[in-house]
Amino acid sequence: MSEPILSIRGLRTTFRTPYGVFPAVDGVDIEVSKGETLGIVGESGCGKSVTALSILRLLPEPPACIEAGEILFAGKDLLRLPPDELRELRGSRVAMIFQEPMTALNPVLTAGVQIEEVLEVHTDMDRAARRARVIELLKLVGMPSPESRLRDYPHQLSGGMRQRVMIAMALACDPDVLIADEPTTALDVTIQAQILELLDTLKQRFQMAVLLITHDLGVVAEWAQKIAVFYAGRVVENGSVEEIFRSPRHPYTQGLLLSMPGETTARRTPLHVIPGVVPDLVSRPSGCSFRERCTQAVPICESVDPELASMGAGSSAACHNPLSAVGRA
Repeated sequence: MSEPILSIRGLRTTFRTPYGVFPAVDGVDIEVSKGETLGIVGESGCGKSVTALSILRLLPEPPACIEAGEILFAGKDLLRLPPDELRELRGSRVAMIFQEPMTALNPVLTAGVQIEEVLEVHTDMDRAARRARVIELLKLVGMPSPESRLRDYPHQLSGGMRQRVMIAMALACDPDVLIADEPTTALDVTIQAQILELLDTLKQRFQMAVLLITHDLGVVAEWAQKIAVFYAGRVVENGSVEEIFRSPRHPYTQGLLLSMPGETTARRTPLHVIPGVVPDLVSRPSGCSFRERCTQAVPICESVDPELASMGAGSSAACHNPLSAVGRA
């Protein structure tokens, strides 16, 4: 495996609230290489999107504050770049597809103008060259009738078309890293498959590194090579998709996998549910944050917070009493 193009080490991002300091991301370590897709999974509020926004420093400060860590891109720490250098890099070498295109796109500008703005900021192209590039990008992402669609406003486009515009904007400058935050949210199943296949094709064509944030473990199983499982602002397990799906070592990962619908059978069985709720992170309990919901909890879990440790086969888990490597059957 090649050297990682993006490495996040010890990232801690907090929010100041009336109830105290909320650690949305608390000591996250992840990395991704060129031509590789890292799937980031976990329930709502576990820190996935905050991690993505921290990479590009798009969080409002205050109330957000990146208190610690490094975000290394091609050897540069993005957290310590001057604002001008960060603006040059953001959108050109590191790009992001946001979760909801209808709110991410400007409703009073046409699709073509919004894509062209990226080129105007980051390239020296003249207006004619930019327009030609916009049409090329819309063709690349499979937009029907791109010459006419570039004159449409976001409300005139379907959900799938708006998402293709977002992808075209992200790819305008051939980025090295693409962050896709729930890129198929609110799309029907057929369009979801088309968008994911498009992203995978473009990743292979341009050898991009992709961070794919999703709730759908089926998407991760099909399109990602590595996976990072988030819980309560931390990574509790990571490794290859094949290894973790075959033999999860953290009880939370096992719970997520068991919650997936299985094959249709004549006698349906209820989906597995992880009992309990995520703890209040403003006053995080001592020990393991998952212990009150865990079937594997042992006395040490009450007082000592587990750190990520190697489980063999290239995977790691933060658990004092990990599951045995026998799969989830």
